[in-house]
Amino acid sequence: MSIYDHRDRSAYMNVTGNPDYCNNAYILKWWTKNHDILLEEQIKEKQWSWYWEIKDEILKITPNERIEKWISEDPLCTTYAWYNILMYFAISRAEKLGLTEIIRKPERKKCPLCNKNFIENSLPYPLIKRLGINQIDFCAPCLKDTVLFPGIENLSKEKTMQYIRNLVEITEIIPPQNYGSGMNDLHNLTTEKRLKLLKLLKQKPKPASVKKLFGSWFNALIDAGILEYDSQRMVLGTRCLAKDKHVCYSLAEKTIDDFLYTNDIIHDKEPKYPEGNFRADFKVNNTFVEYFGLMNDKDYNLKAKYKKELCKKHNIKLISIYPKDLVNQSILKKKFSDFL
Repeated sequence: MSIYDHRDRSAYMNVTGNPDYCNNAYILKWWTKNHDILLEEQIKEKQWSWYWEIKDEILKITPNERIEKWISEDPLCTTYAWYNILMYFAISRAEKLGLTEIIRKPERKKCPLCNKNFIENSLPYPLIKRLGINQIDFCAPCLKDTVLFPGIENLSKEKTMQYIRNLVEITEIIPPQNYGSGMNDLHNLTTEKRLKLLKLLKQKPKPASVKKLFGSWFNALIDAGILEYDSQRMVLGTRCLAKDKHVCYSLAEKTIDDFLYTNDIIHDKEPKYPEGNFRADFKVNNTFVEYFGLMNDKDYNLKAKYKKELCKKHNIKLISIYPKDLVNQSILKKKFSDFL
């Protein structure tokens, strides 16, 4: 059995740090009060799972040259992986400072999907991350069989289309093919809505079956009636019509437009910025709305930063929306709370 099959015991051994690990003089050369504050914040936020990503959080607030200098000077780094040394230093220091005393005791709960009891820390970290430390409401075996489920092979065309329609009805968005497996897909959902979604994910088709039946997920969305038949795949997106007949150039843009229309939020498409040859995606009252979907692209990132600077310069309120904000309607409702 794997760590994803247990309900009644911790997924990991109790990790404690050797008291001497936090005396590493090479790390202490660059360690600051801000790093200690970071440890406390991470422990408060992530409780007993705090140390799994502490290395990444430390790197975010530490100049690269300091990390590189430490790795080149510390003799331990020639014997052990530097990231493990850093993690155990953080664990040891947190214990020395008494920060781990704020970690709450994992609770025993009943999973709504299987009706079996489980303890919160029986979930491996990737599943805790999907649910959130303060809403661990399903057990690991059930999540393994839903969010980690690869899908049903050779599902019929009609059942596949019905799955898509049901998925859209539950999520109220145009979902990507892998919806449910993403780290943010279950965030900000009530337990009741999560339960509906997890039950549905047991019926999802394998990607290979969708390709065999429809040619692509895009074609499946059209055949299921989610997209208009005149929708077009383009180089950097999808040309399609929103519910209010606005022309959109990506499924994300259509999701936002449909949200605004469904919630009676009056909006304009592609308003011009006060200077430069730039347009925003939407305008609601005097607020610009931009979907920033390709921030990993260097040129796109620079353009996005320039747009944000223009908004500051001209005192234009900007609502920035990113891919993680489109996983469910509740996040969009928070984004547009001033207009609902």
